[in-house]
Amino acid sequence: MLEHVGSFLSVFVTNILYTYYIKAVNRDKHLLAAVWSSGISLIASTTVLFYVDNHWTLISVGLGAFFGTLVGMKVKGSNESPDK
Repeated sequence: MLEHVGSFLSVFVTNILYTYYIKAVNRDKHLLAAVWSSGISLIASTTVLFYVDNHWTLISVGLGAFFGTLVGMKVKGSNESPDK
């Protein structure tokens, strides 16, 4: 059970970080994009460790990706000014 929660959370956070990474790339913020990219790589590598041992955790990975992107886009959208 713990590996399902861990895989869900790691992909959830990874997808939130991806939204900030894409935002930094679009704004030509090189250093900030590099920082987000490092975080993405580190967290995503833990996800691989979860599903290599138990392929059933891929269900949690898919759910984490869906909800992480959904939350990341909502948070990203609420931080943007209306004129952008």
